[in-house]
Amino acid sequence: MNDKLRVLAVVSIYHALNDGTVTVVPLLYPIFRELYSLSYTQIGIITGSGLLVTLFAQLYFGRKADGKNFNTLLSLGVIITCASLLLLTKSFDFFSLLVLIILLRIGLSFFHPIGIAWISRIFKKERIDWAMGMQSGFADIGAFLGVATTLYIAEMTSWEFPLYLWALLGGIGLFAAFGFTRTLHPNVTSVSLVQQKQTIKEAILEGVHMGKNIKLLIPAFIVSGAAWGTTLTYLPLLLHERTSLPLSLIGILVAVWIGVGSIASFLYGKICARVKRKNVIILAYIAMGVTCLLLTFVLNVYALIVIMVVFGLATFLTYPALFSFVSEVTNEAIEGRTFGMIFTWQLAVVTTMLFISGFFSDLIGIWIPFAILGVFSAIVAVLLLFNYKKPFACF
Repeated sequence: MNDKLRVLAVVSIYHALNDGTVTVVPLLYPIFRELYSLSYTQIGIITGSGLLVTLFAQLYFGRKADGKNFNTLLSLGVIITCASLLLLTKSFDFFSLLVLIILLRIGLSFFHPIGIAWISRIFKKERIDWAMGMQSGFADIGAFLGVATTLYIAEMTSWEFPLYLWALLGGIGLFAAFGFTRTLHPNVTSVSLVQQKQTIKEAILEGVHMGKNIKLLIPAFIVSGAAWGTTLTYLPLLLHERTSLPLSLIGILVAVWIGVGSIASFLYGKICARVKRKNVIILAYIAMGVTCLLLTFVLNVYALIVIMVVFGLATFLTYPALFSFVSEVTNEAIEGRTFGMIFTWQLAVVTTMLFISGFFSDLIGIWIPFAILGVFSAIVAVLLLFNYKKPFACF
């Protein structure tokens, strides 16, 4: 196996662990809500606070990663994540849950700015769509396993057991990744910096310049991030409140969304070879808008399965597409801080959206997060469609 494939294997393992872990805690929110008498607003505070910490952590880790060993930093993130999962089993009220989820979010903040940047740098000049699709596909498998098993295991055993399980899987993943990376050439794991230090003004100007280069994609990044957070946080709560479905079946419905998404990610490279990337992403946001609006009132389980299949295909095709657009216009020496800034912009708005969604869910109804997401998805589709002839990202 050559070094490029080794990097892809390591990033895929870590992305699977990262996204698998991300799914576990939100799925336990219905249990936490009853266990600790949480309101929807408190759930919004927990989710929003965790994402707010991730916002600053991803920006910091992304900027500090350039010029350093990407593999070492990714491994450190997994170690912090595993420790946080173990500590989370000792939570006992709203405050302890809030603190430990913030710690978990710090550990999870390492991957996206560093892992995606690593793939971007290694595959920038060759098979970028294929590589982005593959690593996204493995991430979706991890998320699928988390969603499909968490509530079932929690019902059969205890709510702590899924947290122990994913901490164990994290440890196994670390050893597997070490096997792939122990012989990597140093030039593969790190790259020389273009500029060692920046003033705050220089960093802000760089961010503004980058924002101008991908201004059409910023709303798309926000909506795709919101789709992930909204579905994992509020769909189990929506179905738990408005249907008589058991938690295990609710978990399966969410798993359908991710499972179909993983297939879409693996096929993304082939899809783009036949259909232009621009067409793929525009159609995806149209489908996201329609399916999210349907989720606000459709309660029939068979109809929900169809909706989740289409929603999964659409949502998970947007991730590798967005990453590929950005990779093509990014200098390989500043991959970390580029993706760090992008995920920071994304999370800044997504965090606000999730908090607002929790607040209005208490006032209006638990369906409101999907109404918000559906409207914004449609807006992004229209924005990209009207600017079709322009480059979505430029140097």
